[in-house]
Amino acid sequence: MSQTPPLLSGGLPVLGHVVEFQRDRSGLFKRGFAEHGDVFAVSLVGQMTAVVTGAAHNKKVYTQTDRALNISKAYDSLRAAFGETLFIAGKETYTNQRAVLQEIFKREKMVGYIEAMNVEVQAWLDRLGDQGKTNISTDMQELTQFVAARAFIGPDFRDELSDSFWEDYRALGNAIDPVLPTNLPIPKFIKRDRARASILKTVSAIVARRKNNPERYDDLVTHVLSSPQKDGTVMDEEQIANLFMGLLFAGHETTAGQAAWTIIMLLENPEHFDRVNAEVQEHVGDDCVIDAMVLRELKHTFDAIDETTRLRPSADVQFRIADEAITFDDYEVPEGWGVIVNAVNSHNLDSVYSDPEVFDPTRKDRGEGKSPWNIVGFGGGLHKCTGMNFAKNEMAVIVARLLKQFDIGSLTSQVDVVTGMGANHPSDCFIRYTRKMPFRHTSAG
Repeated sequence: MSQTPPLLSGGLPVLGHVVEFQRDRSGLFKRGFAEHGDVFAVSLVGQMTAVVTGAAHNKKVYTQTDRALNISKAYDSLRAAFGETLFIAGKETYTNQRAVLQEIFKREKMVGYIEAMNVEVQAWLDRLGDQGKTNISTDMQELTQFVAARAFIGPDFRDELSDSFWEDYRALGNAIDPVLPTNLPIPKFIKRDRARASILKTVSAIVARRKNNPERYDDLVTHVLSSPQKDGTVMDEEQIANLFMGLLFAGHETTAGQAAWTIIMLLENPEHFDRVNAEVQEHVGDDCVIDAMVLRELKHTFDAIDETTRLRPSADVQFRIADEAITFDDYEVPEGWGVIVNAVNSHNLDSVYSDPEVFDPTRKDRGEGKSPWNIVGFGGGLHKCTGMNFAKNEMAVIVARLLKQFDIGSLTSQVDVVTGMGANHPSDCFIRYTRKMPFRHTSAG
């Protein structure tokens, strides 16, 4: 009979490793890897969970998802907030919706999304003025929120989504808790349920306007209304609301942290900053409009984005629940156990990356980490993030427009990883900026 994965030391009675998991996941997983290697177990308030590392194990998790491993059961807290949608939906629902998701993110739609990115990034830059300082971490939270909203429901999103909508949206995010049962009558869960009801009312009104005047709109909602699912049906209002909120959360929460970290990591590494800055000055014109053709020229920028994903992934853990026993190496993970793919160990393997803790966007040129299963920041397999290219393009537009128009430098000596119940993000990081003169871009682009 196969052994279960060895249990990591240091767990507390009843709680197990959950306190350390919430406070310092990176340290917890590094400690587990040092004690036991590629496969070990942690206890999260009685939920025994295997933690796996490396391309071979990552591949097995992703290819066994919807087979031996269940993704939907692992994300009860997200499903309570955003409903049955995207990767948190059950297998049948996700398979049915996948045709719509592919339609939303196909290449032709990306043209409009890139235009939305240009407009909102420029609006942020114009608000900065000619010089000063700003907190890049908090700026990216708001900016990526507005980019996603504009891309998905059009230029009138500020009129269609009131301040109360964003308060409700934050209430959903604040209620994400992978440990507590989602039906507990506690304040944050009560606020979550009220927020969901309010958001559904708002999105229902948005859907109604597009149904009544389809010729006036060309956005995500209109595309969803005209895009059949696999079974031939069209999503109803609640399904569209779930999809919109799920995409807004996925497109905002994770991208905000990654965008901020990309700028921070470049500022902390002058050699790579200079390489990206030179590329931007060469390929981005004085009109500062960045379209698909310009994006194709920004190789060093995208390499820096990918290296940031390796070193500072927003989605640093991905969960599954075993629907049946599954083996990793010589260990058997029993039915009912959790399984975690963790980025902190997979992204820092000495056997894959030279000096893995060093920020080095030129790794790809040397062929380091070329297996698609080494990097797990956007997931993998059938459930790999469908909006990955959207996110990368958005980060490239942010970096390129910022560097084209401003000289910048960091005012914060140490930036830490803030581990949240949702996506990770950097602690406060202030940058100084001076607008490059005489250039001044004031149009939307």
